[in-house]
Amino acid sequence: MRAEYANPFITAAITTFQKELKVKLNRNAINVKEAPVPSKQVSIIIGVTGMVKGQVVYSMDDNVAFAVAKAMLPDKLPAELRKLTNSAVSELANIITGQASIILAGESQKIEITPPAVICGGASSIDFLSLQTICLSFLSEIGSLEINIALTEAAI
Repeated sequence: MRAEYANPFITAAITTFQKELKVKLNRNAINVKEAPVPSKQVSIIIGVTGMVKGQVVYSMDDNVAFAVAKAMLPDKLPAELRKLTNSAVSELANIITGQASIILAGESQKIEITPPAVICGGASSIDFLSLQTICLSFLSEIGSLEINIALTEAAI
């Protein structure tokens, strides 16, 4: 895992939160883990292929996921928002990963991402790639966000 893979995700997350949610996102911590295992109740998993390959796993608490839905879908009633929360957090993760991929790839490379998969609840058991992971932690007025970046250079 190359440390420079983190910067595009930091930039994309901060920009996306400001643009889509009107929320200031502040970087809190960065550390290295052995796998992209999330630490919170709601997780969004996106696969990455191209010049780099691996997974990006977003993680947030239920209240943050609901706040994301509320900000992205301001005209919906609370009952409707509950049903659309997974869709909203998927779209948010998609935007961040897409923007970071564009930055990472530059003009001469190509990166593709898979559709997001959302996992809710602490009782889930998922086997993740055993790949060194950069874990980015962010804080905002709506709560915390964790981005686990497990990418490696693709073989040419």
